[in-house]
Amino acid sequence: MNVRFSKMDTTILIYSIVGTIGCSTNGFAIFILFQLQNRFSTTNLLITNQCIIDFVTSLMSLCLFLDPNIMTHLPESKAAAEFVCKFWSSKYIFWSSTFTSTANLVVLTVDRYFAVMHPLKYNMLKEKVRMKVLFLLIPWMCGFGFILLWLAAHTVKDGVCIQSWPSVEYQKAFGLLNGVYILVIPISVMVFVYFNIFRALRQRVGNDSSAVSANSAARRLNIVKTMLIVSVTYVICWTPNQIAFINFTLGGEFDFNGPVYYITVAMSLVNICINPIIYTFKYNDFRVGVRKTLPCLKQLSTLEEAIPSGTVSTIATK
Repeated sequence: MNVRFSKMDTTILIYSIVGTIGCSTNGFAIFILFQLQNRFSTTNLLITNQCIIDFVTSLMSLCLFLDPNIMTHLPESKAAAEFVCKFWSSKYIFWSSTFTSTANLVVLTVDRYFAVMHPLKYNMLKEKVRMKVLFLLIPWMCGFGFILLWLAAHTVKDGVCIQSWPSVEYQKAFGLLNGVYILVIPISVMVFVYFNIFRALRQRVGNDSSAVSANSAARRLNIVKTMLIVSVTYVICWTPNQIAFINFTLGGEFDFNGPVYYITVAMSLVNICINPIIYTFKYNDFRVGVRKTLPCLKQLSTLEEAIPSGTVSTIATK
């Protein structure tokens, strides 16, 4: 028996699978992060913010794509139809949360830079509640603000929500800005930050014989390594889709019904559910939180706590 899947069937399948996994992994991560003793540190707050953003993105992918009719049904009122078209049918919330996730990753990267390169100033600023709130709000403002361009390009015509770009140039400009936001800015920031961080940390670990300083540097190195893996994963997941999109924006050919398109979409969406898995295997604070929270691993947690903290930190970074 031959079973043929339409484009809509494949899209629903991809978004529903990723949405389900994303809600599960990020929901689990949020629960664990709230159990940590240092959950209110700037870094852990930003990581929690990342998981909340990705959870919202996953939830929206389920809400928007499990039922195709939910995207096309509009109220009878013209004003209400226009509102639903722009904010719901256009997938504005879904795409905004996706762009918010990117912005939060950049903020996390910058946070690590100042923590390592300017520790004294960072320690003074991180104690200020206003600064923490600002760090948490910046990604949301950037993500939902940037996609206002996408929202403005949707309108209701003959009872149907459609894309209506003011001009071809406007559409191309948005496509290029999209690539700059998703790829160029994050990659530029990541390369600059991690190159300088690893150079600085290696020098400090090698020059400072103090056990306290060495342990502090080792812990920071663990966080940096974790965030570096998260960053590299982000680049791997998003690069194929964005290169294809930019090429299409500039006039290149691209088959939106072909397997390559679905592969690039699936890769980009995988990014919203993979970070908690990385934290579980690489981030020491998160791993301790998992062991303390899950009954089956409490014995392992007790064993780890019996080992001197300096030894655990040193082993974890090797």
